Amino acid sequence: MFGKILVPIDGSGPSDRALRLAGDIAEKFDAALVLIHVLLRGNSAVALREFAESEGFFDEVKKELGDTEIMPDLSIAAGSAAIEVVPDDALKKIGHLLLERAESSVAEKKISAIKTYIRDGGAAEAILQCAQEENVDLIVTGSRGVGDLKSILLGSVSHKLAEDSECPCLVVK
Repeated sequence: MFGKILVPIDGSGPSDRALRLAGDIAEKFDAALVLIHVLLRGNSAVALREFAESEGFFDEVKKELGDTEIMPDLSIAAGSAAIEVVPDDALKKIGHLLLERAESSVAEKKISAIKTYIRDGGAAEAILQCAQEENVDLIVTGSRGVGDLKSILLGSVSHKLAEDSECPCLVVK
C-alpha cells in the first residue's frame, strides 16, 4: 500500500511524533522513508541558539551561529530596523544534525531504506516538490512546527501539504 513515505523534520514535538508514526507505518508495509529538512530561515540567531541548546547540539553549531551578522532591513522605509543574517553553514549544520537524529531514532525499525534531503525555500513548496520528485505514496507531517507564529500569519505548512499534495497526507498532533 505504501512504498515510500515522506516525513518533514524540523525538530518540533509534532515532527518527532510524525516520524515515530511514519517509522511504524514504514516497518509494517516494508516501505522506504524519505526525510526532508527545510532550512529554518527567518529565525533569529538567538532563537536558533536556544533551539540548538534545547535539542542538545549547541556545541556542534556554536561556531557557525557565532558568525551571525546584523544587516539593515532594506524593506523598511524608516531604515532604523535591522535583521540578523544567520549564515547558511549554521542553518545547514542544524539541518544535518536534525536529520542524523531522526535517522537514529528509527534505526531499530526494519525499514527498507532511508533517504535524506536538505532543501531551502518555502517549507510547503520544498516538501511538495520533494514528494513529487520521489514519487512518495504518503506524507506524514507534524501539525505545527518550530515556526508557529509565522504559520498563523501565513497559513500552516501542514494545511498546505494536505490541500496541495498529490498523495495522501497524514497530519500528526
